[in-house]
Amino acid sequence: MSPASPSPGECRTNVVHRFRVVVTLLSLILVAAPALAADPGSLTVWKDTCAIFEQGNETAYTEDANAPFAPIAANMTPPADFTNNTWSHAFSSLHSLMKERYAFSQWKNIDWDELYTTREPAVKAAEKAQDKAAYYRAIRGYLYAIPDGHVNVLPNEGDFGAKYADIGGGYGISLVQLDSGDVVVAYVANGSAAEQAGIRSGDEVTGWNGVEIHDAINATSFIWAYKKPSTEEGIRVQKTRLLIRAPIGTPALVKITYGSIPHPRVLNLTAYDDRYDTLTQGTFYLGKAVNDIGTDDQLHGIRPQVSNDIVTVKTLRNGYTYIAVYEERYEVYQPFKAAMLSAIANKSPGIVLDLRFNGGGDDNLAACMAGWFVDRPVFYEYGTKYDPGTKQFPVLTEAWSQPQAVRYEGPVAVMVSPDTISSGEGVPNVFVRSGTGAIVSFYGSNGAFGMNNFQAALPLGMYILFPDGASLDEHGTIQVDSNAVLKGGVSPTVRVPLNEATLARAIAGEDVQLTYVMDWLDSKQPVSTTVPTTPAKKTLLGVLVAVLAVSGIILLRKK
Repeated sequence: MSPASPSPGECRTNVVHRFRVVVTLLSLILVAAPALAADPGSLTVWKDTCAIFEQGNETAYTEDANAPFAPIAANMTPPADFTNNTWSHAFSSLHSLMKERYAFSQWKNIDWDELYTTREPAVKAAEKAQDKAAYYRAIRGYLYAIPDGHVNVLPNEGDFGAKYADIGGGYGISLVQLDSGDVVVAYVANGSAAEQAGIRSGDEVTGWNGVEIHDAINATSFIWAYKKPSTEEGIRVQKTRLLIRAPIGTPALVKITYGSIPHPRVLNLTAYDDRYDTLTQGTFYLGKAVNDIGTDDQLHGIRPQVSNDIVTVKTLRNGYTYIAVYEERYEVYQPFKAAMLSAIANKSPGIVLDLRFNGGGDDNLAACMAGWFVDRPVFYEYGTKYDPGTKQFPVLTEAWSQPQAVRYEGPVAVMVSPDTISSGEGVPNVFVRSGTGAIVSFYGSNGAFGMNNFQAALPLGMYILFPDGASLDEHGTIQVDSNAVLKGGVSPTVRVPLNEATLARAIAGEDVQLTYVMDWLDSKQPVSTTVPTTPAKKTLLGVLVAVLAVSGIILLRKK
């Protein structure tokens, strides 16, 4: 698939959709730039973001969505094309571009010079050897050193076998760090050497290759994580998943305590080709096992494992309405609206909004979706965009979540995960700031909320994305994006405990987070004040009524 550049007005778009529509939009804007030039101080305010979707005209919507960028359109440039450069020169040019235009350099305290000095030797070595896999790995390593899920590479020509060479082997176990800090075995593959050695789910692992387990996790590379983590929590999740992956044939010494056996043993396991089985078992936080990291086609091979729906809607026990939204794009609004109107008409006693696999998209839609639940206008964001002319990041948009005329007033619970990224984090952010409903999950969201765009093409079919705009709160402070100490994202307001019991249930196939959501919704239902009446009580009550009736008659007669 050929690359395409997103429109400057298209914020945080799911990569598949982004690459489908954005080339034409950017071309139109660049061609029309002189005519679109406007007062740099102008600001587009979206008081009711649902209104632009209610028009029912995608062309008109596209024009409205791009209009705010008119003030800087004359200065905008197309994505950089470094495809004909040498590998080293392309890397150097990319670095200069990111140093100039990346929106969070100060927020994340990025030392660009140190980063370049650290990563350049791997690039030069790959170029000297003309090793495509090594070059791809070097570029990926450079980008993953920046703690931002939006800073990434899409490999149009594949990874040249780099991923399989690095993590194609597993040891027959997957690991999870519990709330207690203990690192335990979550899954053991049937017939594996680990199973034959007596390892069972719940066993504690305290060392890996002679290194204390937490130190071993911290030292693990996470460059092969599918949805790149941005926070300390998300990075720890992915490093723990990837610790138990290695090149096929690599030995590992695993220090482990078997259940109630007090003394640990050290086992020697060897990585074998398990077709990424232990990684697949590590996605319990999505509510199901998904082969994310091991899928060959990460653009098209992962989402169908979750759902082929635009929006998934179903009725749960007690009449609760379940709505899963996987991205924010124009086509999502109508099915989401229909689900909401149905829930309201049917007087659903609670709504579950599942955003655990939400890849982001359009901020206007995210702000609109939140408007179906809030009872007052809630500030959503100020949006900035890099202006190459002034080399500044002017504020161009202001968006609000406006209560809809017909809105849901019952309890609502939102589920998020480290895979909830970009505008997918918008609705839960509004919920937390406004006190609406609850965020019920094991983990917080990704923490990448900037305005992401396709920025450059490198040799070997590599397309680079990074945010050149930020989302600011009402005080003008960057919101949701992780900071220099890796804090960010939207954390659960009701955190599902991750312990031996809940982990075992999740690995066995139960959607534990959904169970906790249902329990939370149950707790929000009105308590009946009607006293149940048994047959015996009915008889007694009848007698009492009869006595009172007779007494009443007697009293009346006495009068």
